[in-house]
Amino acid sequence: MSRRVPEFALVVGVFLGLSALVSGVVLGSGLLPTVLFAAVVTYPFVAFGLVRDDDPAAVVPPRWVLLAGVVWASLGVAGVFAADVSLAAIATAGLVGLVLFLPPAAYAARHGAGVNPLSGVQTLAVAAVAAAGLLVVGLVAGRPLTGVVAAVLAVVSAGLYATALGVEFDARTRRGAVAAGGAFALVLVAVGVLSGGRLADWLLAGAAVAFTPSLYAVLSRTDRRR
Repeated sequence: MSRRVPEFALVVGVFLGLSALVSGVVLGSGLLPTVLFAAVVTYPFVAFGLVRDDDPAAVVPPRWVLLAGVVWASLGVAGVFAADVSLAAIATAGLVGLVLFLPPAAYAARHGAGVNPLSGVQTLAVAAVAAAGLLVVGLVAGRPLTGVVAAVLAVVSAGLYATALGVEFDARTRRGAVAAGGAFALVLVAVGVLSGGRLADWLLAGAAVAFTPSLYAVLSRTDRRR
């Protein structure tokens, strides 16, 4: 394929995204809907252009993409809090920020942006703490699904990032993580039920806690085989 086709897709994606942002501002559509719509029309074209290019890092430096992801995610988070300042907004902001930030971050990590001062294990630990916070906030604020999705995205993406940096957990550690996740899930559900919370919400949270280590184990194993 001609090199011009991927580059044209990048130009189209950026143009559509900027057009959506300007239109949203002019029409007063609200920051969050504007940012999300701009991402929907921008990300697919940019992703297509980067995937089909023979040397995407030479065309679009990874650090530029990462910076754009930080700005885009920050706008999304700001849009959430501009419309809602309740406790539930924290879980929503976490999910929106992750959805907008992870695609650019994945590109930057794959092509060696090298801006993260933390090691793979440290990044995973920080993500696990943040995920636990999002999960708790979602449960307390009555947004269990939002908290669960955000928590799973945070942990699994950080785990895959650590794997990409060369962090490998042996089979025994993986089995232990899966077993620990299942045990903690049972404790979590029991605590929720005894505290008088909605059973469905706590079952959802428990399922996510039990499911996440297994999901990471499967995805990281697939990644190594490639």
